[in-house]
Amino acid sequence: MSQPERIPSSRTVRLGRVQPQSPGHRTIYCNDREANLPVRFKGNSISTTKYNFFTFLPKGLFEQFRRVANLYFLTISILSTTPISPVSPITNVIPLSLVLLLSLIKEAFEDWKRFQNDMSINNNMIDVLQDQKWVSIPWKKLQVGDVIKVKQDGFFPADLLFLASTNADGVCYIETANLDGETNLKIRKALEKTWDYLTPEKASEFKAEVQCEQPNNSLYTFTGNLILQNQTLPVSPNQLLLRGCSLRNTEYIVGVVIFTGHETKVMMNAMNVPSKRSTLERKLDKLILTLFATLFVMCFIGAVGSAVFVNKKYFYLHLESSEEGGAQFDPRNRFLVFLLTMFTLITLYSTIIPISLYVSIEMIKFIQSTQFINKDLHMYHLETNTPALARTSNLNEELGQVEYIFSDKTGTLTRNLMEFFKCSIGGEVYGTGVTEIERGIAERSGKKIEENISSNAVREKGFNFDDPRLMRGAWRNEPNPDNCKEFFRCLAICHTVLPEGDESPEKIKYQAASPDEAALVIAAKNFGFFFYRRTPTMIYVRESHVEKMGKIQDVPYEILNVLEFNSTRKRQSVVCRYPDGRLVLYCKGADTVIYERLADGNNDIKKVTREHLEQFGSSGLRTLCLAYKELHPDVYESWNEKFIQAKSSLRDRERKLDEVAELIEHDLILIGSTAIEDKLQEGVPACIETLKRAGIKIWVLTGDKIETAINIGYACNLINNEMKQFIISSETDAIREVEERGDQIEIARFMKEEVKKELKSCLEEAQSYFSSLSGPKLALVIDGKCLMYALDPSLRVMLLNLSLNCHAVVCCRVSPLQKAQVTSLVKKGAQKITLSIGDGANDVSMIQAAHVGVGISGLEGMQAVMASDFAIAQFRYLADLLLVHGRWSYLRICKVVTYFFYKNLTFTLTQFWFTFQAGFSGQRFYDDWFQSLYNVIFTALPVIIVGLFDKDVSASLSKKYPELYMEGIRNVFFKWRVVAIWAFFSLYQSLIFYYFVSSSSLSGKNSAGKTFGLWDVSTMAFTCVVVTVNLRLLMICNSITRWHYISVGGSILAWFIFIFLYSGISTPYDRQENMYFVIYVLMSTLCFYLTLLLVPVAALFCDFIYQGVQRWFFPYDYQIIQEMHRHDDTDTSRAHLLEIGNNLTPAEARSHAISQLPREISKHTGFAFDSPGYESFFAAQLGVFAPTKAWDVARRASMKSRPKIGHK
Repeated sequence: MSQPERIPSSRTVRLGRVQPQSPGHRTIYCNDREANLPVRFKGNSISTTKYNFFTFLPKGLFEQFRRVANLYFLTISILSTTPISPVSPITNVIPLSLVLLLSLIKEAFEDWKRFQNDMSINNNMIDVLQDQKWVSIPWKKLQVGDVIKVKQDGFFPADLLFLASTNADGVCYIETANLDGETNLKIRKALEKTWDYLTPEKASEFKAEVQCEQPNNSLYTFTGNLILQNQTLPVSPNQLLLRGCSLRNTEYIVGVVIFTGHETKVMMNAMNVPSKRSTLERKLDKLILTLFATLFVMCFIGAVGSAVFVNKKYFYLHLESSEEGGAQFDPRNRFLVFLLTMFTLITLYSTIIPISLYVSIEMIKFIQSTQFINKDLHMYHLETNTPALARTSNLNEELGQVEYIFSDKTGTLTRNLMEFFKCSIGGEVYGTGVTEIERGIAERSGKKIEENISSNAVREKGFNFDDPRLMRGAWRNEPNPDNCKEFFRCLAICHTVLPEGDESPEKIKYQAASPDEAALVIAAKNFGFFFYRRTPTMIYVRESHVEKMGKIQDVPYEILNVLEFNSTRKRQSVVCRYPDGRLVLYCKGADTVIYERLADGNNDIKKVTREHLEQFGSSGLRTLCLAYKELHPDVYESWNEKFIQAKSSLRDRERKLDEVAELIEHDLILIGSTAIEDKLQEGVPACIETLKRAGIKIWVLTGDKIETAINIGYACNLINNEMKQFIISSETDAIREVEERGDQIEIARFMKEEVKKELKSCLEEAQSYFSSLSGPKLALVIDGKCLMYALDPSLRVMLLNLSLNCHAVVCCRVSPLQKAQVTSLVKKGAQKITLSIGDGANDVSMIQAAHVGVGISGLEGMQAVMASDFAIAQFRYLADLLLVHGRWSYLRICKVVTYFFYKNLTFTLTQFWFTFQAGFSGQRFYDDWFQSLYNVIFTALPVIIVGLFDKDVSASLSKKYPELYMEGIRNVFFKWRVVAIWAFFSLYQSLIFYYFVSSSSLSGKNSAGKTFGLWDVSTMAFTCVVVTVNLRLLMICNSITRWHYISVGGSILAWFIFIFLYSGISTPYDRQENMYFVIYVLMSTLCFYLTLLLVPVAALFCDFIYQGVQRWFFPYDYQIIQEMHRHDDTDTSRAHLLEIGNNLTPAEARSHAISQLPREISKHTGFAFDSPGYESFFAAQLGVFAPTKAWDVARRASMKSRPKIGHK
């Protein structure tokens, strides 16, 4: 081992015991707790909680008071304790306390769950080396520098440096599912110098020093040196075992702790997801500000009135009295009167801001996401057993307003199941299959494709290739058998795949980092080059003999260097030594990258292969090029020294390795190319068609070639022949010419000009189509290089204008960062609501950039899901998520918000009209308790029920008429116009309440012959308000369930029970005696009953007329659909159930039938206001015994489910 950067052991220098830790790296003494003490490394216990015992109240309350409404109520509560307040503090304190209590309980419950989880993790046991034996201690007691032993299937308790393993050659296998969701095993290899430290006796001799980087969050990089017996050994990610991974296929390993607790890489990655607020919530803030303004105007009018009203002529009011509070109405100081009355009225009218609004909406959204989205059977994927998952409940209604969808291609639109399909070797194409896309192309041009599949074709997962010229050793008779042999060898050697299981071709399993890798190795196996065993330095391949048929030999290849694949290199190389000593470099990678590095000459094969690549691309296949190069031993030796040096550098190791790789990856000889098919997921074309009808524009952002991307676009209905396509590509002859000259600055300038020219001409053409009515739909295709220049600030606006006019946009060859840039371009530039959907780590930035991020829990691991707001198993479920759940959530939340606004405004305005009759003195109209419980009890529940169960049309109709979704995109139900209409009815109703009740009771007398006083009138008015507001809610419902009746009836009943108790109890306190016996007196008079009957009717009369006129003459889209499907038959679903029933067990059939039952009965009144009775069929009709349970209500009443089984 050469020692390029020998660092002298730093034990020699000690400054007063503490060794200065340089900020660049940390020094760890292994197996020596004393030496590590002065540096105070973090402990290994972790905590993911938001609060602890002491910070819970301050921090929790701070979180709550960041909301404008809560802060406002706190201010009001403080004001109401002052003498100028007309109401007792109770009025505002009680609702505020209830709201805060609910929120804090929810926070505490969530945090308690996290705390329990942390405790169970911290108390796991682990074996640590102490005094030459293994001692079991809990994870939280681990320290940096400890030597520990991890057994098979155990999890690593911290980030470890791997020292020794029970496997030969110091190898262990780990599963990283917790980090990136990939279930395939990875190899980690210990340094040769540390292989012996396995037993406790031997390991206790291990005294070394590790110098490594400071903790960071990069999972795939690590740089450090191990200083052992005065030798400096470079340490790479290959020797690092990360916390959260588990050990597989290895009896046990020994390692030394490097990073602990919150400094481990997995904990550094646990970043807080950027908190997203829905657009509707931001609009809601504006509405609340409008209410503030209204409040201010009302107070201002009252205060001015008060200042004008106070006058010496009202001497009998004793306005100048010197008692406390006398200054408030002193005619000699009108300005003071104005100010004080202003404060008085602010506390009096405080109910105009709905305090329980936020809590109600949070509850509604939470139940919507946990009970409805997560439990929707239509979004449950049977094969993988994954239901949909709402990871946040803040964005439910945002799903109902999405206008742009940005989708990844691989694994999102396609299945990410790769199959080796075709190949081109030495300028000859092999493989006879036909892809789905080729069939689609043929259908569009009206041709028939003949497929000739030979009877003995080999089929296995990952291999779907048939060509008698190559299979079963027939390649020896081809004109270029040497080329074929190099091709197969390259497939069998150049990879990082792990073989598992028996070493026989039928039973072996390959663990690969990506499905593509596995497909290529499986292909090599089927061609007769069977890779069956790997050690850290060797690969064993069972090859069929070149000359003699049927003879096989086992050939060991020594792997000297692996130059790994990453997203910038886009290629992977292996340097191997044949048994006869010859050195060869095999390289496979993206065509663009390989072509740049080929040796001169052989132009025919390059040209032919490039044509084949384009042909494969246009059939929708994923392509890779293979190349090789013979190495001279001297050249290799000098290069290898540089390679080792780069590998042991502490700074910029990645970059240096890439630079060193460039030195040897050139003058390659092209062998050929492979083509792998990735099939479309089922239901993608239909889903895209539906979403397009719903007015949603879909953009596909992919790393594939332009041809592949366009053809995938065709295959999934995104693009068709009627569309006018604009293609902006960097693959033009002019650009290629400039690129060949190789001057970077010139290339950049030229490309920018070209892109600008293209954008301009496309935009002009698009506008000319726009001006003509019957112009074609437009589609834009742009590649990554051009996109880089088009996203330049000077061209960005043109790109945006062009792409917003297109129905479909496809960006190919884009990097993860560009995906995010395109998303934010539309989000910020066009102010439209965007949704990103992807399945891999490369889509995370795009998912976080959009308003709503959807992750697909697919084959590429869980990183996309961890970053997303919603997770689904298949792309086709997007239709359910948006058109059904999104639309319903949007409608419900809009109703809830506007209704809250209405009920509070109505209530406060009755108080406002009274002020005019009370000499603007700020006398209160209602009792304090009425005011405080109005929002929290008497009108709280019904609105939540509407937010949960209101349905305009059933789920199946929502998908049958996707056009309904456009109402959400246009934000029809939460415009200022809608708010204004509600405000108008609020005004009208409050006038009715106040003036009808007060004037009708002028002549009213009680049984004792006394006229009604203030408290009698206000109690009557309040009763009318509660009844009317609750009935008004039933008028906005599209579907009414028994829960609506229970909640509305219950709320009105609650008011009567409350007032009976409240009036019946006499206490010596000041406020109470006002109300004593009031309700009993009222209920003994006829006036009360007449008022209770007639006032709500008069108040709701206007709304009734408005709703009728609106529905008859200016209907919303959903109302038209309701009328169309008013008398729908329900037999269809019975037929589906019977079909399904044939192949289920009785228990399954029963539970399925129950899940199909809507738990609601619409009242079909035959009048235009109520929703038609499409949901009214009962369990009895189906002959299913279904005992009703409380939680069944939360089941989706999904009426006409698509026949899943039966006729396809």
